Amino acid sequence: MADDRQRRSDGQSERVTFRKPAYNHAADVWALIALCPQLDRNSLYCELLLCTHFADTCTVAERAGEVVGWLSAYRPPSEPSTLFVWQIAVHPTVRNTGVGKGLIVSALTRPCCKSVTHIKATVALTNKASNSLFATLARDLGAPIRQTLWFDRDAHFKGRYESEHMIAIGPIKLGSI
Repeated sequence: MADDRQRRSDGQSERVTFRKPAYNHAADVWALIALCPQLDRNSLYCELLLCTHFADTCTVAERAGEVVGWLSAYRPPSEPSTLFVWQIAVHPTVRNTGVGKGLIVSALTRPCCKSVTHIKATVALTNKASNSLFATLARDLGAPIRQTLWFDRDAHFKGRYESEHMIAIGPIKLGSI
């Protein structure tokens, strides 16, 4: 699909393509996350489950056969009209080129997300890249964005991690992307 392709912003002819992951992407996804120190690294087995059991709502971005982007996302059973974004990993060589947004848009435009009207994610206030991505996405979708404390540093993380705020975008207008 034309919507699943993107030229790199530096004008090179290599394209980034977006698609559902398969089991053979799990090790590459796991390695990519290791290049993103701000992300928690799950087990390789967890990535394998995400690439298979949750493939419909997850996305890989590839350039020249290499995984350069990863979105883990799912639709919570209690909120089927919501796409919850768990992690976004973008290879350092393609950051700030729209890959993060492309990962989410690819998932949203699949048949399994036809009834999705909201996007949610938890993000630390200091994570400028993710906060900027979600603000841009909300703007491009013509949707309001709200942010509230969700997981408290002390109450939920026993001081090991920063507090996470729930970002809620919606209702979204898929036709605007």
